[in-house]
Amino acid sequence: MNQSASRAIATYRMVAAQVHPLVAVVKLYDEAIRQLHLAVRAIEARKHEESYICISKSSTILRGLCHNLRFDKGEDISQQLMKAYTYNIVAIHTAYGKPDAPVRYMKIIKHLGELRDSWAIVAGMSPKLEEVPAPRHPQAAIRPARVG
Repeated sequence: MNQSASRAIATYRMVAAQVHPLVAVVKLYDEAIRQLHLAVRAIEARKHEESYICISKSSTILRGLCHNLRFDKGEDISQQLMKAYTYNIVAIHTAYGKPDAPVRYMKIIKHLGELRDSWAIVAGMSPKLEEVPAPRHPQAAIRPARVG
């Protein structure tokens, strides 16, 4: 294992021990959403490899959330979340390379934002990220809003 990977793992362990699990879930949603915004920008800049890396990161986060569901703590909600995560993972990869991919990603971002807000309320955090304006047309530049 190289030095930077070791450092990243050590940092992850330290942060994981310091952050409440619900807060961590909200932060994971925030990062998945951020990666999709970056993918949209990369698509518009015709940086296809960069956009693929971003959607891969976003779907990996969702896959991680899916794999950490606690069916023993609530089977019904876990089933619903698993369906939502799976649907979004498939939608993310299906949209890649399509002419309307930015529009599709914005719909996914909206859905993930709603899930994020639900978890944020449970965690006692701010329920909404600033709204990101809709594109004027499918190829309009979309930048993530900054909170604060």
